[in-house]
Amino acid sequence: MNLSLQNARSAAGTDIRRINLLGRLEQQAETAELCTLLATSSPEPVEIVCFDADSLPPAVVEAIVDALDRGIDVKVRAYRPLLAFSLLRLSLPVLPVPPQAPHALLESCRAVALAGSANSLDKILAIVERLPDSDAAIFIAQHVQEDQPNLLDKLLKMHTEYSVVMPQHLMKVQPHTIYVAPPAFHMRVAHGMVYLTQDRKISYSRPSIDVLFESVAGEYGASALVALLCGFGQDGVAGCAAVRAAGGCALVENGSECDGAGMMPDNAFSAGHFDHQLKQRGIASIVAAAVSPRSRTASADEGPLLDLFLDAVHEHTGYDFRSYQRGTLERRIANLISHAGFASFFDFQRAVLSNPQMTQRLLTELSINVTEFFRHPEQFRQLREQVLPYLASFPLIKVWSAGCATGEEAYSLAILLDELGLLEKSRIFATDINPYLLELAQAGLFPKEVLKKSRANYHASGGGDLSRHIEDRGRFLKIAERLRERVLFHHHALGQDGGFNEFQLIVCRNVMIYFEPDLQRRVFDLFAQSLHREGFLLLGPSDGLRTLAQECQFKPEAADGHLYRFTGSAP
Repeated sequence: MNLSLQNARSAAGTDIRRINLLGRLEQQAETAELCTLLATSSPEPVEIVCFDADSLPPAVVEAIVDALDRGIDVKVRAYRPLLAFSLLRLSLPVLPVPPQAPHALLESCRAVALAGSANSLDKILAIVERLPDSDAAIFIAQHVQEDQPNLLDKLLKMHTEYSVVMPQHLMKVQPHTIYVAPPAFHMRVAHGMVYLTQDRKISYSRPSIDVLFESVAGEYGASALVALLCGFGQDGVAGCAAVRAAGGCALVENGSECDGAGMMPDNAFSAGHFDHQLKQRGIASIVAAAVSPRSRTASADEGPLLDLFLDAVHEHTGYDFRSYQRGTLERRIANLISHAGFASFFDFQRAVLSNPQMTQRLLTELSINVTEFFRHPEQFRQLREQVLPYLASFPLIKVWSAGCATGEEAYSLAILLDELGLLEKSRIFATDINPYLLELAQAGLFPKEVLKKSRANYHASGGGDLSRHIEDRGRFLKIAERLRERVLFHHHALGQDGGFNEFQLIVCRNVMIYFEPDLQRRVFDLFAQSLHREGFLLLGPSDGLRTLAQECQFKPEAADGHLYRFTGSAP
C-alpha cells in the first residue's frame, strides 16, 4: 500500500493529519482511499506528502479542492518539481521541497583511464574518437594474449589527434597523450611517470586493470575518471573502488550491450563500485565533457559536446532531439541547468543520464508545449466553415492533433466538432513526445487564468457559449466529460515513429518550426502516409513551411492560407 496516515504537528505547533504517499497512485482503490481521507469532516489541517509522484489523478485534485472549499487547510508537500508545477498551474497550495544540491565531481579532470577485455575494442575506439582537444592524459589497458602483438596504438592513431604511444618504462607523462599498456606488462602511473612491470598476473591478467586504476587513483585523486568496459572476470572492480575512494569518478558500461561479455562491468555494478552505469554513447559523452574546459560552465552551446550529449540522450531514453533547431535546444537546456542548480554542463549531463527525475525534467523542457485554447482562431473558423462541413459526409471522422502538448488544441477540436453535431461520429487522436504533458492533457484540468483569453479566441473562431464545454471549478477549469471521452491521448514521436491510422484531418501547428529541414521532410512523408486522399493538413501560421510543403506535394487550399491537400502518391 502506498498510502499511510499519521497524526503530526506542524512547524507552528498545531495538530495536522499527514498523508504520506509513496510512489504513484496507480491503483483505483488507493485513489479512492485518498479521496475518502480528504472527504472526512475532521477540521485539522491536512498535509499530503508526495515523495515520488510527478502528478496526481484528477479525482484527487478535485477532492483537494472540495476540502479547501469546506474550509479545510490542505497543502501538498511535493518532492518532485514536476508535481509542484502541475499543482501550481491549477492554483493549488503546494510546498515544494527544494532538491538537494547536485553532487559535483571532477572540478578538473587531469587523467582518464579506459579499460576492457572481450568486446571492448570498438568501445575504446569510439570513446577516443570523440575526445575533444584537452591537456588530459589518457591511459588504456586492454586484456590481450601476451604472445600476440597489440595493435591498439596503431588503430588509435587513425581515430584521434592526440599523441598515441605504447610507453617505455619510466616515460614521463605528457598532456594530450594516450598511453596504451603493452602486452605482458602492468602499467602504473606515479610521480608523473609511467612504470611498466612484469609482476605476477592480477585476476589472471597482465596488464591488469586494477593495477592501472589504483595507480591513477593514487596519482590524480579527485581529478581522475575511469571507465570499465566489456569483458569477463573481476579485474577492474577493486580499481573502480579505489578511484571512488580517492574522490574520482568511476563509470561502468551497461553489460546489456556487451554481447555476452558484460561480466566485468556487471561485477563492478553489483559491488556498488561505480558512480554511473551507462551505455557506450553515454560514457563517450561523459568522458568528453570531463576533459573539456568548456563543459565546466553552465552553457550548452559547445557544438561537439552537445552533439555527444544528444546522442547519449537518444540511446538512454529513445527520444531523438538531434534534428531539433540548435538554438532552441541550447536555450532550453541552459534554462534547465540554471533552474536545477547545476554549476556545469558536465554535472548536468551526468544527472540526466543517471537520474530518472532529471531525465524527465529534460524531456519536459525540450518538448514543445506552448499552446492555448483556440489558438489562431482564424484557423478554427476556417475549420468550422469550410473543412468540417466537407468531412461531415464521412461515416467516421478521424482527426490527429500532432504535438498536442497539454491538450488545449485537441479539446478545441472536440468543441468544434460538438457544435457542428459531428462529435459522436468523430475520434480525435492527440499525440505528443512527452508522457508527462500527455498525463496533464488527459486529466482535462486547466489554469483558471486562461479563461479570458480562451473566450476571446473562441468567439473570434465563431463560437458561442464556452461554458457548455469547459466547467469553471473556481480554482481551475475542467473539460466536459463528453469531450474527454472522444479524445484519445497517445505517446508518439513525430521524428521517430511511423503512422498509426488514416485521418481525414491532421493538425500540426507550431511544432515543425523547431525541426531541422531533414526532419521536417520526414514528418511531411509521415503525414502523406497518414492522410486520407480527401483529407486536409493544417499547419501553423508561423511555421514558415509553405515552400517545403509544396516540394513534398502538399498543395495549399488558398494562396494566403496554411491548409493543405496532398496531391502526390504516398511514400
